[in-house]
Amino acid sequence: MSAPLIWIVFPLLISVLLWFIQSRTKLVLVISLALCTLLALIALLQPIGGIVKIGPTSVELKTTLILLGRSFILENKDRFFLVFINFAAVFWFFGARISAAPTKFIPLSLAIISFLTAALAVEPFLYSAILVEIAVIISLPMLINPGEPIGKGMLRYFIYQSLAMPFILFAGWMLSGSQANPSNSSQMQFAALLLGLGFAFWLAVFPFHVWIPEMASEGHSYVTGFLLSCLPPVYLLIMLKYLNGLIWLKDAAFLAPTLQTVGIVMIVTGGVWAATQKDLKRLFGFAVIIESGFSLICISLQSQAGNQLFYLSLIPHMLSLGVFAYALASLKKHEIDPDLSNLNGLIRTYPVLFISIICSLFSIIGLPLFAGFSLNLGLFAQLTGNVSLIIWIFLGYAGLMLAAFRLLIVLIGYTGKKWAITESLGDLFFLVTGDFVLLLMGIFPSIFIGSIWKIFAPLLTIT
Repeated sequence: MSAPLIWIVFPLLISVLLWFIQSRTKLVLVISLALCTLLALIALLQPIGGIVKIGPTSVELKTTLILLGRSFILENKDRFFLVFINFAAVFWFFGARISAAPTKFIPLSLAIISFLTAALAVEPFLYSAILVEIAVIISLPMLINPGEPIGKGMLRYFIYQSLAMPFILFAGWMLSGSQANPSNSSQMQFAALLLGLGFAFWLAVFPFHVWIPEMASEGHSYVTGFLLSCLPPVYLLIMLKYLNGLIWLKDAAFLAPTLQTVGIVMIVTGGVWAATQKDLKRLFGFAVIIESGFSLICISLQSQAGNQLFYLSLIPHMLSLGVFAYALASLKKHEIDPDLSNLNGLIRTYPVLFISIICSLFSIIGLPLFAGFSLNLGLFAQLTGNVSLIIWIFLGYAGLMLAAFRLLIVLIGYTGKKWAITESLGDLFFLVTGDFVLLLMGIFPSIFIGSIWKIFAPLLTIT
């Protein structure tokens, strides 16, 4: 038995089964939650390459699976990704039914996770671009509603994500050729440029970012929230794998300044445009861009502390965006237009829903008492020698903060309505739990975020 068979092939087969029984929503939910929880726990507790004992039977958990002439390799260093992506799936699947997500959401999401795992595992690494493209194609039916026109954001999402594939494939081909002649520096630098362009399309770096707020404003908020919160971290983890496999690129003098510049551009542009937004769905899209910029700056530090900050940030960021996306989906469920002009005083009617949106934004910004505060503080501590970089980061987050306070002022506007809790029990459970965890992570970071790190640190090899 091999690890790729367990974490790639088996979930993919189950996703096909769930597709045919998607109308039985409760059964699909139970199967998907049980499967992803089991896969996450196995990755957490069982070393890959060791012996698995099931009663009197012992089975070796191999690292490699040969399929269609390609090698899929999952090793112990990949266990963090396996735990993270499967627990993330549990989180998103749990809220799928009560957020009124389409019935096809769970089967297709499970298939997407399988292909993203395959993209991380495939060797040679250039084939990861093809597997990511398959995952993007699978995501399209989730975004398109029958009888409704395809929006510009969804088209641009597909176009920009697809444009990344030829750049990464060509870069991979050039890099494989340069291994035989490493002295050809011009060819290697050109390959690095192509690789950078490919990741720029994937991560929606300015000016390729326009599809994120557009797609967020068009589709079902919970579905787009899943894609926009899962795809960027996977792309960044694939990028780290590339860097670790290409020592000359990892040690290149231009890498850290380039990553820092791109991260700053994403944070500043995301913050500036967020400050001008009146549509909460588009605001969500710019928050995603800011989160990706934060991660890039952490990676650009090229230190153990920077990588640790990146890995630590994945769960709080996922939780913040998940609560935000669920609240936006609830707005649609209650037939509330997410434009600021229509939200005056609504915090009195839907207090938990809008408090959750504010909590999510405050956590992403990194205000005190919220989950993102200790992470941002840790990043600033690593950047103490670069004051200009800290100022630019502050400017970006100030734009998002301005958007959050504009929303808060509109919500508390007096309309004469009495305070009442009108959210459903499912909404209350999901949102209150999410808000509570975000606050606990902010108030007791050493206990909660520190505990997360104690669990995941043994699964990582940080260099």
